[in-house]
Amino acid sequence: KKGQGHPPVDLTIIGKPQAPLREVVEPRYRGTAEFATRIRLPGMLYIKFLRSPYPRAAIRNLDTAKAEKMPGVHHILTYRNAPKTNPLHIELMLQGEIVAIVAAETEDQAEDAVEAIVVDYLDLPSVPDLATAESEGATDIREGKGNLLQMPANSPNHQAGASARWHHGDVEKGFAESAIVREFAYYFGGSRIVPMQPFSGVATWEGDKLTFWGHGQDIYPSREYLAGWLGIDKNNIHFINKWNGGTFGGFGVRTAPFWGLVAHISKVTGRPVKAMLTKAEELYHILHKPETMSKFKVGLTKEGKIHALRYELHMVAGLTDTLPPHVASEVSKNQLELYTARTPHWEQVSYAYKSNTPMIGCNRSCTQQEVKWAFENLADELSELAGIDPVKFRLINVAQPGDRLDPATDWHSEMKKPELENGALTYDCFASVEVLEEGAKLFGWDKRNPKPGGAPGRFKRGMGLGISQHHPGSLSYHEGEPAFHTEKGILWSADVEMDPSGRVILRSALPDSGTNHDTGMAILIAEM
Repeated sequence: KKGQGHPPVDLTIIGKPQAPLREVVEPRYRGTAEFATRIRLPGMLYIKFLRSPYPRAAIRNLDTAKAEKMPGVHHILTYRNAPKTNPLHIELMLQGEIVAIVAAETEDQAEDAVEAIVVDYLDLPSVPDLATAESEGATDIREGKGNLLQMPANSPNHQAGASARWHHGDVEKGFAESAIVREFAYYFGGSRIVPMQPFSGVATWEGDKLTFWGHGQDIYPSREYLAGWLGIDKNNIHFINKWNGGTFGGFGVRTAPFWGLVAHISKVTGRPVKAMLTKAEELYHILHKPETMSKFKVGLTKEGKIHALRYELHMVAGLTDTLPPHVASEVSKNQLELYTARTPHWEQVSYAYKSNTPMIGCNRSCTQQEVKWAFENLADELSELAGIDPVKFRLINVAQPGDRLDPATDWHSEMKKPELENGALTYDCFASVEVLEEGAKLFGWDKRNPKPGGAPGRFKRGMGLGISQHHPGSLSYHEGEPAFHTEKGILWSADVEMDPSGRVILRSALPDSGTNHDTGMAILIAEM
């Protein structure tokens, strides 16, 4: 209908082996790529951090007198002299939270000065994990508001005692009508990403103009955050982020308020300043995949069709006072849509808690893999319970081309998908059947031993199956589609200009992370 899923014919460049652009590959090969970690400027000062050893604590006394007199030390920043636009705090809410920053002529001098700072801490009760957050008498770290984060009271998804709720049909009626009803739970302990390139920042000023070398997946959003931390006009900042050693969704503007402090120290000292985190320090700053518990209650028909499903997502959201948008809405509902497009009765209830842990983020996508992992474990257990092959079970239950999520339902009450037509979403180019049938054929699924561990011999070989979908109907890639010119469409675009001689200039605001995306875009434009 829209040309999706039907590749054009007679391509001359796309689909054939292509070397990466020299502008991308050569600096990496020669070691001349200008990573922020490699920036060295005349007269540069180096920064080291003093960090809290507690998940939650208060500073009772802080003595920097000895450190200030040590050789090479130019500046020590604490809560006493930090800028109001980017403060340091007396009450510390994270292990690894910055207590003091030392800028010195060398890294060794800065480290020695950090060790000379004397701090008297008051160790305070904390909420370090999901079990604590959901326990009776858990410490309230939201000043009497309770640690549970909730949708606004005027939201259609507001639910008393929970973060949010979505529903369709009558779940209790569905369970009563089901032939088999069972409950399942799957726990994920959380994870951290560890990119190769150290997280870093370099600042230098010329009058009121700042040049800053940073690290992350963007340029313009980082510049705006940096301007906010400094209280200056963003147009006075030249933010350089051309090269990346990978970020994987963990390093971004929300993780780098210390950038503003690096730039502040550079302004105060009148010297270029550089900060580079150790791998241990990165774990305090990066956004992470949260600890989660997925709980299911499912009702099946005799034929193995999901007739009713209740899904509970329990998680810690990190140090935040607002419900992260991807916690209880679009993320888990991606997989929920996959398994409930044909389910007459279902609901999702989510519980997310503020905790003394780093904020959660989009590590290889926003809270998706752990949720999809839980759903796929569920599908395997349900297929075994129903006595149906796992491929067949999914073909019976997952969304297929032609399935329609009707506007009369409230499945999308919190979302405004670009591809909605009259409020409804139709899976018009959804390859679930082909993926399952062709994948099973190519993988030799017919040779699978259906009884786990049932093959003879000491050494056994197993086959597994998983299927997922990612943001169906949430983006528009082609001109003429509903959201092609919306904010999100622009975010995922690039500028292309052709001069009178036919030379094409491509401008992309996405730093190179080793993915060769600039080469990919150049190939696409060359074909056009």
